Amino acid sequence: MKPSVELLRELMACRPITRDVERVNEAVDVMAEYLAGEGIHMVVEMLGERKILYSSTCPGRTPSVLLNAHLDVVPAEDDLFELREEDGWLYGRGTQDCIGNSVVAAQTLVRVNGELDLGVVFSTDEEIGGETTATMVEKGYTAEDMILALDGANYAITIAQKGVLTVVLRALGTACHGAEPWRGDNAIDKLIDGYVKIRGLFPSVTPPDEWQNTMIAAKIEAGTVSNRVPDIAEMTLNIRYIEAGGDDVILQQLHEVSGLEVIRREQCPPVVFSEDTPAFTRLAQCMDACLSKRTAIVRMNGATDARHFVTAGVPIGIIGIPGGNPHATNERITCNGMNEYEDMLVTFLKG
Repeated sequence: MKPSVELLRELMACRPITRDVERVNEAVDVMAEYLAGEGIHMVVEMLGERKILYSSTCPGRTPSVLLNAHLDVVPAEDDLFELREEDGWLYGRGTQDCIGNSVVAAQTLVRVNGELDLGVVFSTDEEIGGETTATMVEKGYTAEDMILALDGANYAITIAQKGVLTVVLRALGTACHGAEPWRGDNAIDKLIDGYVKIRGLFPSVTPPDEWQNTMIAAKIEAGTVSNRVPDIAEMTLNIRYIEAGGDDVILQQLHEVSGLEVIRREQCPPVVFSEDTPAFTRLAQCMDACLSKRTAIVRMNGATDARHFVTAGVPIGIIGIPGGNPHATNERITCNGMNEYEDMLVTFLKG
């Protein structure tokens, strides 16, 4: 069994930036070669030219427990793909998000091989939307009892994440010369008026009470020159919502309140489970005992590949190795974090 730090170093050296499909596929090959050498069952699926790796202790697509982690990373300077150890920390791109977590998933798989029914989906485009995970779900890769996405907070179990709804507001007006605006109908004015009304649907958030619907104006497009009243104006909204089916309600509210055309662009559902879910209770107890820290039960505002598994009908939790600063130049994990989480997961799965 290869040391976890060595496997991490090899995967980072691939420089698997999401949009560089060749590099990401190289990371898949490195992981597949290692796991095949350890006697793990292997399937490589494709999404276009992009590889997706499924590894398992038993044949089939529906193990008892399924882990999910992604091998792709956000862009970084070349030196950040060289693993660096300093003062008890391992630094570099992907250490926490999410190559380090992928190593934990792989090593856990190796350690329970021949004893337990465990599978891992190693996705390869999480940083730009996670279509590879969605593809695996469409192909029938799921779990009988529980799914754990390894892409979460330190010493915590995330039991819920918000849904994402991206919409475009469109206002139509009548163009005319800017010197005589009374001859036209300014689409920008109509867009702004409608947006101000929409803002009233989303009260301001004051931490720590963050578990509520939110909305931001993310992009505006209007006008072509400075002396013409525009006849069309568009605004892109990014909305995070907390209830299943909430997207349809929100779309209706946006139109009724603003009077604007509302166009759905992207949507993914929320993932919401009770903190009293037995699987999470057992996991929290195991984490408390193995990691010697009190495990927090949290809800997250962002989104992970966990959202693609909501149709599985089993508990979906999100955990992650201890570290910090994902996507930053000082991204890091603790030197012992991978081994600690491997030990914890093996204990949990065998419990």
